[in-house]
Amino acid sequence: MRIVYLVLVAALSACAAAGGLKPTIFTAPPSYLDTFPLGTVNESEMISKVGPPDKTIEIGGKKAFVYQLGEGYGIRTFTYTFDGGVVIDVLYNDSGPYNGITAKRRQGK
Repeated sequence: MRIVYLVLVAALSACAAAGGLKPTIFTAPPSYLDTFPLGTVNESEMISKVGPPDKTIEIGGKKAFVYQLGEGYGIRTFTYTFDGGVVIDVLYNDSGPYNGITAKRRQGK
């Protein structure tokens, strides 16, 4: 039980150290997207706080970073779209009920 507690504390500490930007496999997508600071996080800040993206793609002519969490049927992706060098939206995908939700929609922007 102590080991589980220590792992949980370490995971929460890592999240806090990353400024709350780095999602984990345990991140609740709606809460994360509701509070993501759209329009303020730039590319270099994403890389320094979240790490290099698993891949970089283009969406509608805009650069996007894709981060993949989990494996197999538990794969979850967070796609951060940039405009003018800052994150303007975050798209969440998985095989569950939150598939396709975005920060922009959740925040009413």
